[in-house]
Amino acid sequence: MLMEDVKANFRHAVASGRISHAYLVSGPPAGAAADFAVFAQQLLACRAPGAPCGVCDTCRQIASRIWCDAFWLYPAKKSRIISVQQMRRGPPESQNPFPEPYFLPWLGESSLAGGWKFGVVVYADRMQAEAANALLKTLEEPPPETMLLLLTDAPQLLLPTIRSRCAALSLTTPPPELAEEYFAPLMEALSETNVGGPLAASAIAARIQAILDAMKAEAERTVKADLADDPAIDADDDLVDAQVSALYREKRSLLLQTLLRWTRDLLVLRAGGDGIHYDAFRETLSRRAARLTLAEALANVDAVEELARQLERSIPESTSLPYWLDRLSLGVEKP
Repeated sequence: MLMEDVKANFRHAVASGRISHAYLVSGPPAGAAADFAVFAQQLLACRAPGAPCGVCDTCRQIASRIWCDAFWLYPAKKSRIISVQQMRRGPPESQNPFPEPYFLPWLGESSLAGGWKFGVVVYADRMQAEAANALLKTLEEPPPETMLLLLTDAPQLLLPTIRSRCAALSLTTPPPELAEEYFAPLMEALSETNVGGPLAASAIAARIQAILDAMKAEAERTVKADLADDPAIDADDDLVDAQVSALYREKRSLLLQTLLRWTRDLLVLRAGGDGIHYDAFRETLSRRAARLTLAEALANVDAVEELARQLERSIPESTSLPYWLDRLSLGVEKP
């Protein structure tokens, strides 16, 4: 949904007294999702006629993220995670490396300006399980006049119990693209004219697996470098593995999204449409689409979506990739 539509719906909910105590805002956490979080706070906190006015002290402080009744919670430095230690102090004997205030106790305190308090979790999908479970208790029994705004571009990575307790808002934004160093070899593999069948599918699977291996190696280098620069984090093997896995899944999801866009372009062209994502490859896609039936083009999209679901369930890539790629009809020339 476009930002203006989301804002209009939220404004209507406020006017009718039907706002939720928690919103899961799907969109770029540092972009459109954060912009909506600012708007929601200004709408509820601004006292000017026709709020939000955007120019009063309250609106300016909210926009600058220094409003006294808003807490913006970010992943810790370069560790890329939100830990339970950021949520709460912990027992007296624990050595919490994070200074006060802590997110959950702060939410339970009285508003300083009077009115609503706002807890904004930026990159909410990066909450560790213990942090998410701690937040869940607050979602179940929220303090009065307290709103939680969970910002994420990967809502599927949040616990289902978290998602079910939030009103969902999805912001339409330009889709993220695969980095060129991975995009080029993937397009090369998809554009080849190999004949179909298991051997061709295995060959494409091997090339995609090589791209995924490069992604995983890059993720490991990035995480180790980031953790080495963060003295507050005890980078044991479990933490490194968890962060590498999370970053790798982000990269892999973009590759799968690219493969899905390719098959959707084939479907659009086969159905007689014109608006495709990869217009630079229109000639290749048009030739391929002409060799497909509409049923085959539809089945391609279903197959890529099922491949993505299986990989999210941690079914090995070495099993899933050849199996599902063998089921794609990519419109290659027949011998």
